[in-house]
Amino acid sequence: MNKRIILIIAVLLVAAGSVFQKSAFPEQQKELSAPKSQEQISKDSPFGASFAFSRPFFTDDMSPQEVYQILSRLEEPYKHVQDVGIKWIRSSDIYWDMVQPTQDHIKNNRYEWSLYDNLYGRVPPEINILGTIICRYGFRPGTWQFVNKEIEDKYIEFVKKVVKRYGANEKDNMPGLKNRITYWQVGNEEAVSPDFDWKGFSHILQITYQTIKDIDPDAKILLGGLAAGERINQNDPVFRQQLENFYFPILSNFQGKYFDIFDIHYYGPSGYQQGEIQMGWRGMKNIYDVIRQALDKSGYKNTEIWFTETAGASTFSERLQAADLVKRFIYPLSLGANKIFWWSMLEGEPPLEVDRPTNHLGLVYDGIGKDDLGYGVKKLAYYTYKKMVEILEGSDWNDIQRVQESDGIYLYRFMRHGKPVWMAWNDNEDPRRVRIRLDKNTQNVKITEAVPKYESGKEVADYKSAFREVIRRDFLESYPPQLVIEIGNIPVFMEEK
Repeated sequence: MNKRIILIIAVLLVAAGSVFQKSAFPEQQKELSAPKSQEQISKDSPFGASFAFSRPFFTDDMSPQEVYQILSRLEEPYKHVQDVGIKWIRSSDIYWDMVQPTQDHIKNNRYEWSLYDNLYGRVPPEINILGTIICRYGFRPGTWQFVNKEIEDKYIEFVKKVVKRYGANEKDNMPGLKNRITYWQVGNEEAVSPDFDWKGFSHILQITYQTIKDIDPDAKILLGGLAAGERINQNDPVFRQQLENFYFPILSNFQGKYFDIFDIHYYGPSGYQQGEIQMGWRGMKNIYDVIRQALDKSGYKNTEIWFTETAGASTFSERLQAADLVKRFIYPLSLGANKIFWWSMLEGEPPLEVDRPTNHLGLVYDGIGKDDLGYGVKKLAYYTYKKMVEILEGSDWNDIQRVQESDGIYLYRFMRHGKPVWMAWNDNEDPRRVRIRLDKNTQNVKITEAVPKYESGKEVADYKSAFREVIRRDFLESYPPQLVIEIGNIPVFMEEK
């Protein structure tokens, strides 16, 4: 995504099987471990959002006066994140040239913090922040190499100031900071420019990592976003260059050092053609496997993989987008990914060209365009995300059983508070039956369709009654008992009680 344009939004915002399945049943549940604290559950949560603001209504042709009038009536900017239950956000990237916008600022060590103070100072304590540090000037043309040592030292000083102000060093925090950042991303989609200068960016990564760790040894560092991960499915030559001429050399050169987490961005398929979006999530395995193999080969076996940007558009159908959302979380988590961030809460990426599918990725309408249902109207995918968090939050994310991924049937088992929770979907055109092996003490199974029973989120008057639910007790007489269900094209959750 165009992060520089997105930052402008942030700046304005803060200025104020066909029969029974034959095999692959999981083992019986493990011994119960000690219950986790709410803080640990929050940290472990895989559920995130990038560009997580609940921004007000405005268009790109509004005057500054009109924008500021709207901002003066701004409501809580993280209300949607809190309502859905999302525990991780990428709020807005911290640009060096926004904090020190002129040479005079740099020369005289002056910093403009008000915008970011407003932004990070308003994040609720229960939400974890991924802070992104970006440098976009001070380089030799066509490289990531600083023009001289003095500029490099000034950049390092900027990083120190940022981490001390918003990070774990309480003594130097901004006044009133209640939510400290301990996860930092270095750069964002930096391979695409300039000219795959992996050596220059390696140096930026190294000095930024060392600077952050000197201040907060427990901080975790992300290697900023691999762009357009979906293009691996198209054998795109530019994307292959991004891997082979930028990321792979960095991994090979550093051999397990200078970052703790690798970040992938995955959207597509290109063009969002009808039907393609429904299957686009399958390609997440291809890019995950390529990166996992490259990391393991280069000394990064314990390095996590996050997807901090993924989404599908609601252009063709809100129901299709909602079903797609579930798959874009469950599938990569089952592969071993640790966090998934949906882009974004409120749709619309400036410039607001309403005919672009990428302007329809968000979970809430922005009030612009002929098919828009009104500013602030929540889409079906919004409620689907909320339901998924409600049912799965607190699961053991290291114990996801991939029960079946064949014949168009996808079946997974999670363990939550010592009880199994199943997730299934059917990508065939006709309904199919699946069979799950239940815990021996199961009394009933609550089955919930993951998408509300409407065509649009505007029809949802009451979240609690918006989903089709049924309680099943008619188990097969076997030991342990088994349940047979028929599923269609809507993903379902199955909770053993």
